[in-house]
Amino acid sequence: MARLEDIFENVSGKDLVLLGNEAIARGIVEAGVAGVFTYPGTPSSEIPNTLHAAQPILKKIGYELYLEWSTNEAVALEAAYGFSLLGHRSIFVCKHVGLNVAADPFMTLVNAGVIGGLVLIVAEDPNMHSSQNEQDNRWYTKISNAPMFEPSDAREAKSMIIDAFRVSEKYQVPVILRTLTRISHSRVDVPLDPIIFPEFRQTIAIEIDPRRFVCVPSTARQNKQRMLQIVKDISNYLAESPWNRVEMGTDHKFAFIACGSAYIYLKEVLHKLGLNYPILKLGVSHPFPKKKVSQFLKQCSTSTIVVVEEADDVLETFVKKLAFETGFQNKIIGRREGITPSYGELTVRKLWNGFLNGMEITRPPEEATQKSSEVELIFSRPPVLCPGCPHRATFFALNKAVPRRHRLVSTDIGCYTLGVAPPLSAGHVCICMGSSLGIASGLTHSPGLKDPVVSIIGDSTFWHTGLPGLANAVYNKSNLMLLVVDNSATAMTGFQPNPSSFVSHSSIQSLAIEDAVRGLGVEFMATIDAYNPKESIKIMKEAINHEGVSVIVSKGECVIQYNRREGLPKDTYYIETDRCVGCYACVHMIACPAIMWSDRITTEEGKPVPVIDQSLCTRCGLCKEVCPYNVIVKRDAEEVIGE
Repeated sequence: MARLEDIFENVSGKDLVLLGNEAIARGIVEAGVAGVFTYPGTPSSEIPNTLHAAQPILKKIGYELYLEWSTNEAVALEAAYGFSLLGHRSIFVCKHVGLNVAADPFMTLVNAGVIGGLVLIVAEDPNMHSSQNEQDNRWYTKISNAPMFEPSDAREAKSMIIDAFRVSEKYQVPVILRTLTRISHSRVDVPLDPIIFPEFRQTIAIEIDPRRFVCVPSTARQNKQRMLQIVKDISNYLAESPWNRVEMGTDHKFAFIACGSAYIYLKEVLHKLGLNYPILKLGVSHPFPKKKVSQFLKQCSTSTIVVVEEADDVLETFVKKLAFETGFQNKIIGRREGITPSYGELTVRKLWNGFLNGMEITRPPEEATQKSSEVELIFSRPPVLCPGCPHRATFFALNKAVPRRHRLVSTDIGCYTLGVAPPLSAGHVCICMGSSLGIASGLTHSPGLKDPVVSIIGDSTFWHTGLPGLANAVYNKSNLMLLVVDNSATAMTGFQPNPSSFVSHSSIQSLAIEDAVRGLGVEFMATIDAYNPKESIKIMKEAINHEGVSVIVSKGECVIQYNRREGLPKDTYYIETDRCVGCYACVHMIACPAIMWSDRITTEEGKPVPVIDQSLCTRCGLCKEVCPYNVIVKRDAEEVIGE
């Protein structure tokens, strides 16, 4: 792993093995970006994380970078846009669903255009490793007319950033850089180029022309006409882009058109199969390079065209439309013929199988086939709440205060969503960021409802899009209990700050969720300690019986964040196995990953006795609170580990 000092060293010609997102972070400073605006979301999180950690290093070499974790993606894009209006290069970073949140400002600002360069880095998550949906954001380019660059690996992702800014500034439009999980989270050898230092200038007010930037209907109509002409100009400009290139092969039975990371998979499969076909590699997918594709179809007039792409059949659709317009007679196949999967990530194995099943290709030697179809020896590890997580304690208290069979729970996006799994079972529905309150409010007004309604939301999500839902619930007199699980961090994506986080080295003053709640007119508001379940249960019972909206803020800092800062406490928790009766309450009620079975230790009846794995235990003490027989005790950690 490369050190930050090496990643941001002001040198060129040096090669480093970098994570894709680290390479993109380096590309951002090589492009002279002055401002980065984001809301964290996997698989994009490491880009701003890396830049944040590198700010002191950049400052030493005279590079001033403004980095902002905004309250949500719409605000982040609006702020990045405002920053660019003063002539400075700015970056907006989000994951694929984040662009949905930012879609309202995005659709309009594309037509209004920019003054300084503005690039949107949008990271998609095929196969939904950490997302609630699969989504191909190339469709956004069609409805918005924004240009899009599609790197095939981290090297291209870094280099494309500068070209994206050139297009953005030349044509005064925002540009999208589309990355994928395997680009963001793979490591490759990346050459460094010189760092460009931001140029700051004074922008006079007259440069921001209201006739263009105040998007009332008359202005919007002019902007749309202007944008349609710009798309034509950009298309001509990018017609001979080096990112779109033809690699002529020796065999013309098939010819391939590929974009993004799919190009890398294609090259590997062709190499394994010993095949050499023509390939049109597209790195700029919108505006759709009609001229380049049309020329390729003419060159390969006797070939079956195979389109290889990640996610939806966007490129295939455009290629088939162009073929119809130009009279291309040969077959064009792709996702619809099973060459690429209809859902999930594209992989070498899936593409290999697609070739063998969907194309007339001679099956390779048995040995190679076996290697390709081997079952991956990776154990399935579903995500769970961490040992000592304050949310586990909160949900345990919720289960005691409001029995699971007598409640409806609308939860939200965050690590606390994992509480939906048994035995905590804290959730019946979850759609998107901030939706828990709107859904819960609708449930309360449904005729015939008898069970109480609980809405769960995290501290970061509360600021992201929770406030409008809470205002709506109060205004419309919804009868629900809102449980704000406040762990003082945007923990799921890497502990980024949010407005209620305390940042010790920052001059920024944190905001109190309680103040915002009171300001919206909530009459029942209480703050509880997540690790004090007895008191939590009592207050939750009061809140659930309150008529109207009640709000409980359950405070408990993310245990990983706390222990990284403070270290593990000296005392730990230990099960006195000789007194344990094997009731398994500690397992059935909280399911902490640190509590495991021991094959060597049993009760007198022969029942296995649980033990606490001290390498996982975070010393939260919830198991002691849960144990009905008081056989879990606090002891010196060194003594326990020594045994």
